[in-house]
Amino acid sequence: MKTGYKNYTIEITDDRNYTIGSVDNITSYNQVVFDEGIIPTSQHGISVKNHEDEINSIIICEGGGASTIHERSFIIDDGKIFLCCGDHVYCLELPSLTVVWKRKLDPATCVGIYEYKNEFLVHGELEISRIDKQGNKRWDFSARDIFVTQDGKESIEIKEDRIKLRDWEGYEYVIDENGRGVGD
Repeated sequence: MKTGYKNYTIEITDDRNYTIGSVDNITSYNQVVFDEGIIPTSQHGISVKNHEDEINSIIICEGGGASTIHERSFIIDDGKIFLCCGDHVYCLELPSLTVVWKRKLDPATCVGIYEYKNEFLVHGELEISRIDKQGNKRWDFSARDIFVTQDGKESIEIKEDRIKLRDWEGYEYVIDENGRGVGD
């Protein structure tokens, strides 16, 4: 997936074929981020280019449930990219791709990230979390089942001060900006 920021082109890929430490990888990266002892289930590469010249690249290899790259798996805000990878969210400076912070924000998988009241909502498989821009968790909310739907409906809808959630079993929840349940 490609997007733009200032004069840069940013490409974010799901690089499942990357093998840590191998010289036979199809794509090489300037930086490789992983924790010893984990078995990566998600491997997301980021490349920053100014016109056709690559400025920097990174691959983030993370555990937990497998995540993919899609329009809600990252946000670019205030010179940083916030990226869901496995059970973590990463904050990286642009264009250097220096890791500012990383946080495990779901026991399983971080599915997506949304801007919300100058902070973020993280759509996890098991929890919905609100974090500030430094990655500090303000609250989390869990349900009867996972926050993925069987019928293709969105699992999370944000409407002003209300956050509507749906789980696998079809239950719906409405919470406020503080993560507390409210009536429709």
